[in-house]
Parts: sequence; C-alpha cells; structure tokens
Amino acid sequence: MDPQGLGRRVSQRRIELGLSQGGLAEKAGISRNYVSLIERSEARNVSMKVVGRLAIALDTTPSDLMGQPDEYDVLIPTALREFGLERRLNFETVDRLARIPRRGQEPKSARQWQALYESVRAFLEDPTDQ
Repeated sequence: MDPQGLGRRVSQRRIELGLSQGGLAEKAGISRNYVSLIERSEARNVSMKVVGRLAIALDTTPSDLMGQPDEYDVLIPTALREFGLERRLNFETVDRLARIPRRGQEPKSARQWQALYESVRAFLEDPTDQ
C-alpha cells in the first residue's frame, strides 16, 4: 500500500465532503491524530479494517482510497452507509450486505437495512467485526 497516495486520497475526499479531520475520525471510529498521520503519509501499515472504515465514512470504496480501482466495487447506498457507521461495521460486512441479491425493493432507510442485516447477520459477519 502506498502511504502517500492513501493520505492524499483520504485528504482530498474528506475536503470534498466538507469534513474536518475530527469529523472524519468520529465517523470512522478512529482518532483524529491517526487521521492526521494517514493524511500526512506518516502512518505505516494502515490495516484494511481502518481503510474500510475510512471508505465507509468517506462514501467511497477501499480500492479507490488505495488507488486500485476494482471493477467489482459496489457503490454503498446512503442509508446502508449510515447504518454501517452507526453499528461500526467493517467494510467487508457492509459490502456483503450491499451485494445480497434481493427481490423487490432495496431498503430505503437505515432501519430497513438493520432489519435485513439482523435476518442474515450470521451469514455475513466476520467474527473479527465485533
């Protein structure tokens, strides 16, 4: 992983969304100092769990933050992103939830995503997510 590229992309996306470092840190569930280290490219070996949390908070994908576009990325719906942030779910769990084949309408609110999540949780969740 390229720390300079990651830092630049995190900073750029944060500014695009009008977030402060503290605001991003709160949404991602990490410290403001860690956000600052990442943006200044001083954080080494940033875990994929942290990259996933940043991606959810920044309404993007981990591969975009790492500068590695992936044709298999799925855009996370806003209500699902809100639910994932509320529950502090890792990106992999949110991504799996977004990819579930559904008949009928997609959930439109965080509460509807929560109901879907609760019904399939045992099949989606990574044991390290807790």
